[in-house]
Amino acid sequence: MIRASLERLFTEKAGWNEGAYGELATSNDHDEEPNSPQILLPVNYAPELHKTECFANAHRIAKQILGERAAFILDLAILKRAESGEATPWHQDFAYRDPKFEYREVTIWVALQDVNESSGCLMFLPESHSGSVLDHRQTSRDGESIALECAAQFDKARAVKAEIPIGGCTIHFPRTLHCSTPNSSGTPRIVYIMTFGTAPVPSETAASFPWRESGSTEMQARRRKWMRQGGAIVTVWRRLRRGDLKNWPMLTYLGIRAFRTIVRGR
Repeated sequence: MIRASLERLFTEKAGWNEGAYGELATSNDHDEEPNSPQILLPVNYAPELHKTECFANAHRIAKQILGERAAFILDLAILKRAESGEATPWHQDFAYRDPKFEYREVTIWVALQDVNESSGCLMFLPESHSGSVLDHRQTSRDGESIALECAAQFDKARAVKAEIPIGGCTIHFPRTLHCSTPNSSGTPRIVYIMTFGTAPVPSETAASFPWRESGSTEMQARRRKWMRQGGAIVTVWRRLRRGDLKNWPMLTYLGIRAFRTIVRGR
């Protein structure tokens, strides 16, 4: 059911006007369609995703790791097209976040078919979850791809492949260095990703991520425009309907993020 729902959303390019649909990894300039599109918060367009046993199990796992206050933060769907799906560069999820906050999160990456190196499995750098946030850079050539790439040196020879069967999952933290291989197989690879966490708290140390300040992508520009034209109200209504806004710390954080999206698109 999850795969069928996500295939429908990718066919419809769900969320394009809202800045939710776009290119994750840079594709060939001659391609008419993105090779590796993603949909941010697909639950907005397919509410049934959060009524599945998969979502319930993922939430239970998050609570075991983070405690009972672990709540839904976001979900994501990524498609790597058959024989052309781009590799996702090495990165840390924290590099996409606002450095003014600290995050206690886990991300659960669910395979909707058998995933191996030829079809686009994840690769992780062991123990990197306990390190610092490394320097990153934008990868976009045409203003559309939102992918970041770790620009720091690290020992890629230590990386491990996470080849998993259909229904299997991987779990990682915001600072974990990871990437995914390209899809050279003859089958499209779709994954469903869920992030759970406690309410982010202001960071005790000042930090800045220069790679987040160097312009916005077309996807982010679409999101900023949509938020300014009433999308902020729709966003709050969707969160309230799902029960995402159950405590003041999370409500405050999401309010700050919405304001910054309206102003800057990210």
